[in-house]
Amino acid sequence: MMGEIIKINNYEGDLPSLLTQTGSGGVFSGGYLHDRAAAAVLEAEETPAFVLTNRKRGVIVETAEATETVRPGRGYRTIAVVTDRRVLVLVGDESGDREVAVSLVDIDEVEWETGLRGGSLTVVREGHSTVEIQTATDGLEAVAEYLDAASQAWRRVESEFDRATELLVTATEHREAGRYDEAASAVEQARDRTETARGVAFRFAAEYSGTALQERVDPLEARCVRTLAEIHVGRARVATDDGETRWREGEYEAAYDAYERAREEYDAALALDHTAIDDVNGIREERDRLDRIVDHLEKSPLRKAVTADKAAVAADDPEDAIAHWNEAMTHYRTALEIDWGAENRRFAGDTATIRDRLGTVAENLTATQRTVAVDAMRAGDWYSDAGQAEVALEEFAAAADAFEAALVTARDCYPDAVAHLEAEQNALEQRLERTEALVNGDETVPDRIETSADPDYAASGTLGEPSDDGPTAIEDAIRPPSDATEPLRSEPDEASVSTVDRLRTLDGDQFVDVVANVLEETAWETGATGSESPFDLRATRDGDALGVVVHRSTTDGVASDHVERCQSLAEETEVDAVLFATALGFPANVTPLSSDADVRLFDGASLAAIIDAQNVRLPDETRPIAGKRKQGL
Repeated sequence: MMGEIIKINNYEGDLPSLLTQTGSGGVFSGGYLHDRAAAAVLEAEETPAFVLTNRKRGVIVETAEATETVRPGRGYRTIAVVTDRRVLVLVGDESGDREVAVSLVDIDEVEWETGLRGGSLTVVREGHSTVEIQTATDGLEAVAEYLDAASQAWRRVESEFDRATELLVTATEHREAGRYDEAASAVEQARDRTETARGVAFRFAAEYSGTALQERVDPLEARCVRTLAEIHVGRARVATDDGETRWREGEYEAAYDAYERAREEYDAALALDHTAIDDVNGIREERDRLDRIVDHLEKSPLRKAVTADKAAVAADDPEDAIAHWNEAMTHYRTALEIDWGAENRRFAGDTATIRDRLGTVAENLTATQRTVAVDAMRAGDWYSDAGQAEVALEEFAAAADAFEAALVTARDCYPDAVAHLEAEQNALEQRLERTEALVNGDETVPDRIETSADPDYAASGTLGEPSDDGPTAIEDAIRPPSDATEPLRSEPDEASVSTVDRLRTLDGDQFVDVVANVLEETAWETGATGSESPFDLRATRDGDALGVVVHRSTTDGVASDHVERCQSLAEETEVDAVLFATALGFPANVTPLSSDADVRLFDGASLAAIIDAQNVRLPDETRPIAGKRKQGL
């Protein structure tokens, strides 16, 4: 008997004994393999389709260098298993079974023939080497057809696989360089190639048994998803950075738009197959952090207005109150005008309530400015009566400036007060003229001013002393949801200006930790540096490396040579940029750097804005900690 050909499908899920048995045969039995059954040699991911056998002829392997015939030992046989991955020829022998394997993707051609003595199947590999198996004739054509179809399918899948892999490598290069549109385009092309390969695999599986082709495509499809998720996250981080920059520059609507773009990119990443993404939880955490940032942004214009408003109410010095009232008016106007005309208002605060409070603030500002003017005019009268004309003139000049400021505010926001202020201004002008004449030695100047426009120092009503409890009706709009029923805190740590003060009370190590936390809140990964490093921290994000230099001192000011040193480090070290962080401000001689410079500057106000916006926790106490890290620049 030359051998036999078995189609596995005919066994309805069971395997024939040729695949499951071992041992030698006798005169009337062909035997199997010596070491282990053929099924045990197969990999878990491959499915057998046909089994071909012969008893004595073995397998002929021909290469350019030699031709070798491997025959089975006495009582054993040759068993060739055609799977959805390869042709595996096992030749039994008591000294140890021999194995010859040909991957389907390496098959160039399949030849078969039948004759009186049986049939033969020859597979031609790349390089024109061949493997020939002598076997039966019945079913040989079906085996040849299967191998021809399978090898063509494997070649097509591998071709698409290789091209898709190249495209994914290109996509990664584009992403790391920040070219996200080009990266996304490369991924889409890779996904098209993957879909083509998937279609080939499905069509083959529909006609023949086995899932090896589909399993070959699965990791490629997962890699496409993973690369696309990385692109979405990279875009989201860039948009988040843009939002932070816009926010610091007071461009609230542009900041919101940037954060919306970031949110869309995070959502797009999270909409992909989670099983293919490396760090779904990390992406979700970044997305949740973005929601918190947007919540702070929505309340930021109104929060700044309320903070300045309350500071003005609490101020003892009228000059301080005027500065706070002016700041409050600016921020209330921003809160009122922002998203003007939009169908859905994105920022906190009821417009009617804001408008009402803005009117009250304008009245208070006007009244306080008048108070300053009247106090100066009263002082001028006292000095004039005391015969100190030059000092009186200085006070009257200060009063004139204050009345003019009050009139500017009144004409803009408080027209009911204009007539009263102009009358007082006229009285002041007469005092100025008389006092200037006295200083210039004019002896005809009358002893007193005859006018009906003397100021009413005890003015009350709308032009009296500002007196209200602050923006109590507006605070709910900026209060965290969990505190909605609690009074809004007014401790010093609520405003950015006070956050700067707190930063300046930290010791060097605590300040370094705060800078690290700020960076981590904006999706950077930070780490400590060695004692030989010029940097206090090293941060990485999306392939970019950032060297961080922290100015630890809160007494020694920042000078231009600090920034010049950072510029040198950016050129001399292997980082993409250098960040210089200080709790202090930058002096006028430090030239502002462009947004694409290799050195980025964070002063106390910039850090405080991020800390307040993203709710970064500051240390509860400040303690001197010496000797842990080196002194920064």
